[in-house]
Amino acid sequence: MIMLVQAGHAQQQETIDPGTIMPDDSVELENRIRSEKFDKILPRVMRDNNIDMWIHIMRSWTPDPLRFGLGARSGVFIFTDRGEGRIERAAFGGGVRDPKVYDIVVEEGMERESGGNAFKDGIPVEQPDTTSELDIRFVGLKEFVVERDPKRIGVNYMDDLATASSSENASLTDGISYKDYNLLIEALGEKYAQRVCSAEHLIMDYLAGRVMEEIELSAQFGVIAAANLDREFGKVVPGVTKLSDLEGNVFLRVPEGREIHAGDSKPYVLKGGDLFTILHGAGNQIFHSDLGGNAYILREGETEAPPEIKEVWKHAMTVREILKDNIKAGRTAGDTLNLLVRKIEEAGYYYNPIDNYDKSADPEKTQIHLDCHAIARSGLVGPRISPLGPDWVRDMKIPLLHTFTFEYMVHMPVPKWGKGKHLYIAFHDGAVVTEDGVVFPYKPDQGIRLIK
Repeated sequence: MIMLVQAGHAQQQETIDPGTIMPDDSVELENRIRSEKFDKILPRVMRDNNIDMWIHIMRSWTPDPLRFGLGARSGVFIFTDRGEGRIERAAFGGGVRDPKVYDIVVEEGMERESGGNAFKDGIPVEQPDTTSELDIRFVGLKEFVVERDPKRIGVNYMDDLATASSSENASLTDGISYKDYNLLIEALGEKYAQRVCSAEHLIMDYLAGRVMEEIELSAQFGVIAAANLDREFGKVVPGVTKLSDLEGNVFLRVPEGREIHAGDSKPYVLKGGDLFTILHGAGNQIFHSDLGGNAYILREGETEAPPEIKEVWKHAMTVREILKDNIKAGRTAGDTLNLLVRKIEEAGYYYNPIDNYDKSADPEKTQIHLDCHAIARSGLVGPRISPLGPDWVRDMKIPLLHTFTFEYMVHMPVPKWGKGKHLYIAFHDGAVVTEDGVVFPYKPDQGIRLIK
């Protein structure tokens, strides 16, 4: 039997109507999202980063973070701000999934010569001994650029950042190769080569940008993630079920602080008195949503949660409100983190920059750790309201419709158990930053489940 322990004020949470979009892998949906991003996100990030022309070069064998965003696996993509309110879009290369979203599409590349294909009718063929495809794909580039005369040309190579240092699951590559760069510079000529700069900040901002159809998908997948959690918690039979029997990221921390995980070599059997967490999710190739839940297993003779379980939930809801009230669009993630730390400490808590109980801190204060990182599809976890990761993910501004995990951890001391003994719960809800502040596209964790 599963019940919920919950604070009454936590139930009135804003939600976004998920609408009618279904969470499938349809090409039509991908194309709509891509078109919206070209219309709404692309002009903003180019102008915010003072880039007149963005040249993005992809090779088919490189897992480029913008394969989905640009709708292709290889090619040369050029976006030009011609001062007409929208960005001109040009794609040079075969295999563009949605040609209609581009103003210019040249499937064979820039005046590309024939004979450069590695396959013919699905059968591998020997590459010509003369000029390779890589050497000729920038033919005509200079004329294209001269006609538009951009003052600042952003190209997809890294200068200051390290994309891979702030990516999860889908690793993000750091851009073009040395050969790509030299061929490009040679093709541009001296005048325009001097105007080339890294597009790294523009690319990060574009990956972080969201449109409303993605938010609606987030709501759809959030409902599925919640059902997944209900299913896994419903499997638990005290004294029988092991952590490893449950799907998702399943773990608990004993009062001394040691974490026991489902993947540990020695299986852990759940029993009365355990307080444990499951993080789960749902998604497809277009979007992904996350959700977390906590459960307490009643001991023999218990009919309700003990006082300390109710107390840790109360603290968690106080922190939830602090985060909701202070995360806003337009502020950097780092400035937001500093603000949240101050608000948390003003509320009487101890902010802990690491997710481990600090035994040297005030033993009467509940400790709070934060890691509100981005979530969607690209793998980029920035902007990141967290002490974790490189500094540049905290330097990123939180954009409107920023989707992120409302992730924080609560370590509450329980003095009657002994010095340093404490309870631990974690939250991993999905949230969106709108003009009105933080909202939840699907319900966040509604209470500590009680398992009898």
